[in-house]
Amino acid sequence: MVEYKALELFEQITSPSQWNTHLFLKAKMKSWSTKTKNYLTATKDVEYDFTFKIVESILNKDEAQTLYNQMRQLTKDYRTQAMSLYLQSTTREQE
Repeated sequence: MVEYKALELFEQITSPSQWNTHLFLKAKMKSWSTKTKNYLTATKDVEYDFTFKIVESILNKDEAQTLYNQMRQLTKDYRTQAMSLYLQSTTREQE
């Protein structure tokens, strides 16, 4: 409520050029906030990992472990490459 009253007061005492500057900066700040949020989300996504379940009754324990290791490496490589590409694009947006 305090912010709304402050905005009403600002609208009453500002000159047209100040109000135009306010509107211009408001749009820029919204854009910057969205880009920053996307960038932070992308950097957090790098930390997550995918897991798969293999029916171990079909394979013996060594074969299942080998498959788990291969899938883990595959998802790690994919995640790293995809997120580094995404981070490059969001970094370019930040500039």
